[in-house]
Amino acid sequence: MWQNLNKKRLNYFLLSLFLLFFSLHRFYNLGFKELQMWDESLYGVRAKSIYYFNDWVDQTKHAVGGLYSSSHPPLFIWFTSLFYKIFGISEFTTRFFSALFGSLTVFLIFILIRKFFDIKTDNSSLLKPSILSIPLLGSIYLFNFYSRQAQLDIPYIFFVSLSIYFYLLALERREIFLILSGISFGLALMTKIIVGFFAPISIGIFILIAIFKKEMDLKKGIIHLSTLTSIGILIALPWHLYMLKTYGDDFINTFFKFHIIERLSRGVEENIPELGFFYILNQLIVQFPPVILVFFDLLKILKNFKSTQKEKILIHTWFWSTFLITSISKTKIPTYALPSLVPAVIISSTFLFEIENESKKWLPLSFLLTAIVWSSSQDLRDAIKNFIKFNFNLTSMTSALGFLLGFLTILVISKKLFSEIQPQKLRRLIFTFTILIGTFVVLKTEFFLDYSRYYDGAEKVCQIIDSSKCDTLFYLHTKHSTEGMNPQLTFYSYRKLSHSIVWIEIPREDFKRISKFLSSTSNAFVLVEKTAKDKTEKRAELNNLKFKIESMNYKPIIEVRRYILYKF
Repeated sequence: MWQNLNKKRLNYFLLSLFLLFFSLHRFYNLGFKELQMWDESLYGVRAKSIYYFNDWVDQTKHAVGGLYSSSHPPLFIWFTSLFYKIFGISEFTTRFFSALFGSLTVFLIFILIRKFFDIKTDNSSLLKPSILSIPLLGSIYLFNFYSRQAQLDIPYIFFVSLSIYFYLLALERREIFLILSGISFGLALMTKIIVGFFAPISIGIFILIAIFKKEMDLKKGIIHLSTLTSIGILIALPWHLYMLKTYGDDFINTFFKFHIIERLSRGVEENIPELGFFYILNQLIVQFPPVILVFFDLLKILKNFKSTQKEKILIHTWFWSTFLITSISKTKIPTYALPSLVPAVIISSTFLFEIENESKKWLPLSFLLTAIVWSSSQDLRDAIKNFIKFNFNLTSMTSALGFLLGFLTILVISKKLFSEIQPQKLRRLIFTFTILIGTFVVLKTEFFLDYSRYYDGAEKVCQIIDSSKCDTLFYLHTKHSTEGMNPQLTFYSYRKLSHSIVWIEIPREDFKRISKFLSSTSNAFVLVEKTAKDKTEKRAELNNLKFKIESMNYKPIIEVRRYILYKF
């Protein structure tokens, strides 16, 4: 008895250490300098706007690009602003809630799998799907990275996950959880434009399937979906109505036309990847190779459709709805893969335990190993993509041939190895490998990272600007998808945020306009934005620009990684 009690205590202790490491690692050096040039500075500016000017409902006046950034709902901004009020403005306080919701997502997925999917036969063992999910989620670089960025993605993904979890509890005839599911959906809607609807879309598809399987009657399904959807919309409606009343067509055009319709149908900000529909699939495999097991699990469900547990079907509708919606969108960036990763972790964690006694387990495990090889090398992927596009050269042909031979070799070895291995040994092997990979990813990308590359020098430059009496600044920006809109400078310069300095933005290559403006003003700064290409193909352009500025009696004050500041 005492021996069993001590073993149980040891298991709880080990589990606690496990959870704490893979959830709290994201707080390590969270205040690394500086807020980066785009999204996290974008939302940091809105939080500072509330801090300085108390514009809690609408930050459009001070937001970068006006409605371009202020049309996103403000829940995350409110959290950050409150943290500013208590602990002050810093990189750490700006990123805190992304890290917090990242950690909470780890705990939530563990609790969800433990409640609905854990194997019940051996409660004393640590080898369970819920525990396997912890290092699996920890092994995803993309999830770890964005949970350390002051952006909206991880918070809304947490609220969508929470909505799904509460709905699973509601299916056990505890109706209070239906209300909580709707509240979580509403909080997701108040975090980022429209993507909170991933929750009711996933649940709605599940309800249709449940009605088809005669596991739920039509009336109950309508009540469930309408209740949670109505609650969520009612939570989000007041803020959206206020913005609509205040800005009318401008809000509609920004919120719906630009951020939703154009992103889905046309592509915006040059984010139209070459892979098209397959971009999200490739991102998922690269970031999380076990996602390949989701496809095998779907085949199992289709084969045993009537006997498949309803909880498993809901997790699948969650994965496939987010995956297909983001795949058909014309605009695609890596963060669009994030909402599919959480259900992918749940499915792959449970699938690896369900196949341990199957005779053909070698086949999905072979594809898993192949996916790991695919994710391990960008050069390999580029070479094979060139081969598929008929760009034949020695590298593409040898890479394609090597990958094919490697896949066949993995099939042969896996069939022999995994067909004979005992289930308990296979389980331990999977756990050991996953823990090693997860720990390696966390240490490599967070603890052993060279953080100096995140220091652009914006804070130092903006301190000089804010302490001066110059009334005009010419910002000579590089060419990128959102030209001239640099929220990093707005975050670090109070004068720019408060509009107490005239800030004139000119493309760096427009020498004619630069000459015109610089010759007409004497009490001014000139701020040149640099780019990595200035060391290669843009070197001549930068040198010519420097010569032009200095020939007009502007002297360099400071040069940092991304900027050069001149004063007349």
